Amino acid sequence: MDFLCIDIGGTTIKYGVISDNMFLREFYTVPTPQNYKNFLEEIKDITTRFSYTKAVGMGYPGAYDFMNDLMLYAPNLDFLNGSRLEAEIAKFIDNPVFIENDANLAAIGEYTLTEQSDINNMLFITLGTGVGGGAIVNGQLFTGSITAFEAGHVTIDYNGRQCNCGRLGCLETYCSESGILRTFEETLPGQKGDISNLIHLAENGDKYALKTFDLFSKHLAAGIADYINLLAPEKVKIGGGLSYLHRLFLDNTYQNLKKLVYPAFRNKFKLLPAELNNKAGVYGAAALCKQRYCDAQKP
Repeated sequence: MDFLCIDIGGTTIKYGVISDNMFLREFYTVPTPQNYKNFLEEIKDITTRFSYTKAVGMGYPGAYDFMNDLMLYAPNLDFLNGSRLEAEIAKFIDNPVFIENDANLAAIGEYTLTEQSDINNMLFITLGTGVGGGAIVNGQLFTGSITAFEAGHVTIDYNGRQCNCGRLGCLETYCSESGILRTFEETLPGQKGDISNLIHLAENGDKYALKTFDLFSKHLAAGIADYINLLAPEKVKIGGGLSYLHRLFLDNTYQNLKKLVYPAFRNKFKLLPAELNNKAGVYGAAALCKQRYCDAQKP
């Protein structure tokens, strides 16, 4: 039994076919269209090409009202606001459609394939176009009638940067790709770098680039510390498009976290890079399909 698994990001759509025993048969990426008409055309093309699959699992970058099939807020793809994704996709394919926040799906994927037999509580933080996350509590995804755990929108500076959500100082404004580049530009006024240039400079010992990653580590720790204090996870995994840079910030983030978390939790968690890299979301979509499709088949 195969499932079509789609992970919609602010920059790319990742999708693939995954079996019910979590074997990845095919995997592709395409740029995310930047208007609703083209977006639906892309999704229609993907779903109709793989109509032989048993169900569609899809992750989206935003907050969703599951009870009313309504996208409430997608800060990095605002053309999705007010859309009804399940109903729209159901027009293209006869199979069941199951949707969940993209970072929540990444959390399910990482937990199901790498941690399920070992721990009960895990946090998954995604760093990329935005900052997202999912929480596994007592072996289950922390969710509700609407999307839960908007990890990028905890405030780390009440007088800080303006966020797309309307607040000041959200973690996303510091630890997304645009956030770290802004930090670099503020550290070295007049610098207009891109992420590859920043990495090159840091790896060659440039003091401004290294300071940028030091600040990034402190910003990230400030946000994650609050999640740890609330949920006491055994592990925190870092995924998303920026996670491949973990060698430049993860150790410092861990040291900063140990200074910030509630004293009882300081030696009770591990901070690690995700193991599934950019495929965590599609694996999570498969896990979601497997659970809900099988539930739907029960008498």
